[in-house]
Amino acid sequence: MRRAVYDRAFGLNEIVRRPVFGSARADLFFGLEGYLGACAPAVDENLPANEPGGKKEKVNDVRGKAAALILSLISLLGVTGCWDMTEINQLAIGNLAGGDIDPETGNQIVYYQIVNPSALAAQKGAGIKSPVYTYRVEAPTLAELALGATDVLPRDLFPDHFQVYLMTERMARRGLHSYLNFLERQTNRRTDLDLVITDSSIADVMNTYTLFERIPGRSLRALFELQYKVSGRVNPKSRIKDVVEHMESSVLTVLPVISLRGAGQASTTGRYEHIDANKGSLVLSGGAVIKKDRMIGKLSLDQIPLYNLMKNEAKVYYDRIRVNGKNVDVGASKLKVRRKLSMEGGRPVLHLNVYAELKLLNTEQNEALSMDSLDQIKQAFNVQVADKAIGFFEWSRSKGWDLLSIEDQMGKKRGEMWREALNEQEAWKRAKLEPEVRCKVTDMGAIIDPYKGGNP
Repeated sequence: MRRAVYDRAFGLNEIVRRPVFGSARADLFFGLEGYLGACAPAVDENLPANEPGGKKEKVNDVRGKAAALILSLISLLGVTGCWDMTEINQLAIGNLAGGDIDPETGNQIVYYQIVNPSALAAQKGAGIKSPVYTYRVEAPTLAELALGATDVLPRDLFPDHFQVYLMTERMARRGLHSYLNFLERQTNRRTDLDLVITDSSIADVMNTYTLFERIPGRSLRALFELQYKVSGRVNPKSRIKDVVEHMESSVLTVLPVISLRGAGQASTTGRYEHIDANKGSLVLSGGAVIKKDRMIGKLSLDQIPLYNLMKNEAKVYYDRIRVNGKNVDVGASKLKVRRKLSMEGGRPVLHLNVYAELKLLNTEQNEALSMDSLDQIKQAFNVQVADKAIGFFEWSRSKGWDLLSIEDQMGKKRGEMWREALNEQEAWKRAKLEPEVRCKVTDMGAIIDPYKGGNP
């Protein structure tokens, strides 16, 4: 009886007998019919159709469940190729790519770091396996590198999971245009990845194991994300797409620079059994200034947070100020930066307005915090950040680096004065910076009156 009710409602007996379905699909629907027939709730023939437990309610209930199940099964038919994991066993899943150039022959050199899936699974009763393997390929041209990869890689290279592209300082100073053009021609390219420069031997960097995050590419990316959120030492616009976007303009890009601390000390899995994590670690060491496609200089770690702040690309900013001869460490968050370029007296003037909310991280002052001392801290912070901004601007101008993108802003202005100014070569160097900094202390910490201590 239940089977008859369900068959009349859905016509499954008619559907599964249509020859358009293959035998496997027919079996599927016959099995579905039997399953639904067995699971269909009992119908009380003595109740009216609209009453609880009646025919109409039960049929509607079965119809909804069957429709959801049929849709789920049909959707699974399109992904049957993933069930046996055949494809993943034929792929070399890329994690980190490194590029260099041979200074003598001019050959292109690329390093592929490939994930070892078996090492990422739980290991019981066996030694530590390498989570990645590094392959080195050398060829006269970039196009031949793909062919050269097949000489050493027994699987198809799968680049969609690359985390970071790593370039040597030597290659960056020669120019990245050929590499970027080659990358842009690839249909499976990913330009949202971080482009990173290393001033260490790339062979040593690519053969270094990392801790905690055992996949080096993922470890580097996590490091950059953490630095951006916590210290402000990484610029968020340091991806391949950012360099490509500025290739035809005067806007400069600052890319992270990493260094290897203790070369050759982390190239075996024995690193995982040593307690000293600093030896053989990859560390952030500065920023590479890129103009169009070439590296033209470096920023120190101390300069990068201020640069990011002035570019309105910082999330946090930390500084140490002097108040009454004592050090006070403050952290600035909820930054609001407004930049406006105007022409005043025939000279470009960049107005930089900064607002920040301060948190007192540490103070060497022995006196209790008061409204007067807080005002002194705010005033000292405002003056110091403004002075540092002017000093950084003057320093970058002496280098010939338009790090604040003044020339690009001038090119977007309208009016006769701006057109005349642009006729002058390197007109941006005549610009003046006028910073204005305001802040508010929102977090003073857990204690207001510090412990005094003293001689016993």
